[in-house]
Amino acid sequence: MPPSDRPAGAARGGFSLRHRLLLGLCLPVAVFMVVDAWASYHAALGTAQRAFDRLLVTSAHALADLIHLEQGQLQISLPHAALELYDSDQGGERQPEEATRSRMIYRVSYLDGAYLAGDSALEPYRGVAAVHPRYGARLALYDTLQGGEPLRIAVLWQPVETEEGLRYVVVQVGEPSAYRDRIAQGILWQTLGRQALLLVVLLALVWAAITVALRPLRVFARGLEARPASNLDPLMVVPQTPRELLPLVNAFNRLLGLAGRAQALQQRFVADASHQLRTPLAVLQLQAHAGLCGDVPAHEALQQVAATTRRTSRVVQQLLTWNRARADVSAGQIETVDLVALVEEVAIELSPLISARHQDLQFDPAPCRWTGPAWMVREILVNLLHNALHYTPEGGALGIRMAVEPGGVALTVHDDGPGIAEPLLQNLFVPFVGGDPHRQGTGLGLAICHEMAQACGGRLEVANRLREGRAAGLNATLWLPTNP
Repeated sequence: MPPSDRPAGAARGGFSLRHRLLLGLCLPVAVFMVVDAWASYHAALGTAQRAFDRLLVTSAHALADLIHLEQGQLQISLPHAALELYDSDQGGERQPEEATRSRMIYRVSYLDGAYLAGDSALEPYRGVAAVHPRYGARLALYDTLQGGEPLRIAVLWQPVETEEGLRYVVVQVGEPSAYRDRIAQGILWQTLGRQALLLVVLLALVWAAITVALRPLRVFARGLEARPASNLDPLMVVPQTPRELLPLVNAFNRLLGLAGRAQALQQRFVADASHQLRTPLAVLQLQAHAGLCGDVPAHEALQQVAATTRRTSRVVQQLLTWNRARADVSAGQIETVDLVALVEEVAIELSPLISARHQDLQFDPAPCRWTGPAWMVREILVNLLHNALHYTPEGGALGIRMAVEPGGVALTVHDDGPGIAEPLLQNLFVPFVGGDPHRQGTGLGLAICHEMAQACGGRLEVANRLREGRAAGLNATLWLPTNP
């Protein structure tokens, strides 16, 4: 479909379901991976810390074992391999092959801090540590700085034999913390690299899974695009239809049903209107032609045209009201009204017609408030009262009675007209059937009132008023429930 032929808003959507699913699935996984990598980094750092601390403690014990008394003084002799390990004079940039091991420093001193051997620049440890619970010796591990470089130090109190007897010396062995940090960071980057690769694989798998999962939706959309505009048949649910699409299918079928009903009402209205207006328009044409040709005096022809126009206007008004009632336009027009005020409003509206026929209108009110489609009640009363004044003889009486009953209220419009013939009572509410041809009625007014009464949740009852066994008027009762 070309972009210009698409409805407004159809070319672009508010969001992509695929992207939202990808984001909803992969973002938590990515966050979990980052948190897991951070936890792995700290775990690796802790493991490296413990391993290298144990190496420092072992080195401190090894140094302590090399301390001996020689010519009355304490001496420490390191083998060549140990000198390479404890090389405190390395400066400048380290060679690449040396990055695989850490430079270690040491210092041996007396309890008062007096220098005995090792790196004199290393700050001596002050105080005496308690017996370490893990290593079973007087031992302490701490972090310090030397020349701006962070160091990890193990300090050991070692008893040695001297000329004065048993004395303690303090052995400090340390190394830069950067080496163990590099090991932990290497583990972190390796973990992040593996997890990033896993995330990419996961994105690809999720993308493929979403593409397959959304395929029925695309098939559904293509099927809708291929349907002709006149096809309002409900969509069929096949076994391949995913459960998640069932609410959409049901909602769309409901929409199709509403559209089909609206279309049927429109077609029915057009058919009814054409059926009912065909004859009046033909009569108007004949009356106008007769007046123009002189077959009928002009004044008489105009009177006939005016009468036919009034009847045609009434038919059109009834057709429009009936179509509105069948289309259930009352949705969203529910209101609470005072029925007494509503009846008075209808009586005032029709009072000029009543006065023109010198008729007497009686109103017996009963205070009552009602909630529902008030416009329908008003239309029903207008139709019933219009029929009553039309069939009541000039100078006669008509009226409206209100009675509050259990569960509802009854509105009765009565007149002193001739009533309705018994054969017509059987089909009184059938459109275009219940009319009296001698009175030029269409039989549509009461059918409209009957349908609107049902739409209000009530009912309409019409019966002759009997006097000495003969019809002497008509009672049209509209019963409305308290809670429609």
